[in-house]
Amino acid sequence: MTHSVAFSTVEQSARQRGIDTSAVKELFTKKDLVTPLLLLSPRQVGQNYDALQRALPRVKIHYAVKPNNHETVIREVYRRGGSFDVCSAGEIDSVLTTGIDPDSLVHSHPVKSSREFDHAVAKGVRLFVVDNYEEIKKLSRYTEKLRILVRFRINTNTRAVVNLQYKFGCRESEVLELARRIEESGHEFYGLCFHIGSQCIYAQNYVRAITAAHRLIQRLDMAGFNTRLLDIGGGFPTEYAEPVPDITEFCRPVGRALDRHIRPGIKVISEPGRYIAASPVTLISSIIGKAVRDGKIWYYLDDGLYSTFSGIVYDQCQYPVVTDKDGPHKLSVLAGPTCDSFDVMYDGLMIPEHNVGDKIMFTSTGAYCAVSATGFNALRKAEYLVME
Repeated sequence: MTHSVAFSTVEQSARQRGIDTSAVKELFTKKDLVTPLLLLSPRQVGQNYDALQRALPRVKIHYAVKPNNHETVIREVYRRGGSFDVCSAGEIDSVLTTGIDPDSLVHSHPVKSSREFDHAVAKGVRLFVVDNYEEIKKLSRYTEKLRILVRFRINTNTRAVVNLQYKFGCRESEVLELARRIEESGHEFYGLCFHIGSQCIYAQNYVRAITAAHRLIQRLDMAGFNTRLLDIGGGFPTEYAEPVPDITEFCRPVGRALDRHIRPGIKVISEPGRYIAASPVTLISSIIGKAVRDGKIWYYLDDGLYSTFSGIVYDQCQYPVVTDKDGPHKLSVLAGPTCDSFDVMYDGLMIPEHNVGDKIMFTSTGAYCAVSATGFNALRKAEYLVME
């Protein structure tokens, strides 16, 4: 059973995240406010970037565009000195509007259509990831010298919330042969890549993967390959309804493992997405309907699973529910605006009673939310308001 959080309890943390709480409170109580509305704090984007960079000083940050491709997020990362992890033509075009050198990007998608591959190469991207021989065969069409990382996977006792090793990553035993095939194709084996999953709260998974990378680098050395780069992926946790480890404490064993196992001449990069993008965004949604059904109060919101709350389905997230109402908490349900009965976000929520027209706020809705929204029922999607 989940309880809502009072607006007053999140004010202090909101100020720390660079949000003007007085402006948010004014929006929250504004009767004619058009919702759903996503409030975006560029300052919090920068604070998250800086916090992770301090926690992993050896690692160059390449923000993964996929969880949030809003131009404000992209420009703030670029302004802080970051680069980008891209997976499609659209993401490449988005980040190139900053003026960044395309040669600094990493195209981390292990399986690309030939059309996507062609677009990336034509735009000047030169660093790619593969995890199978069929992908290497696509390299033969390019005369440009490309730098190729091999993505491998490891076995872990504890998995991340979203297991990104299920779909991608070769076995450790396959890495050396793939490196040979890359060199035979006329391109450069450049290094290794892993991604242990998204919203991982187990730092030991990174340590195990870095240790595996060390073993692989030794084998590659003996076979005459020069490992130039290690990409440790993303997956750093952000706080939703449940607390997560502090990023400095979380990254400490990761940094130690890098210093112990990865020699100084090898560049290390990372692809954080969620950690950078989640907390800077707050959703304001309005109650458009109310009913009592089976002993519960049902509130129908103007946003749901087919839009911003898509992260509940695709990302297994539960976003903190924030209200400015007082009074006893009553057993309630929050449902979306579509005609589909599947469109229910919270069942068993304890929250003070609300009325039609009232607003409810949801924090940390910046990652894998708006980007996964659909056009189902042709309903209005949440729009962004940048809180400078």
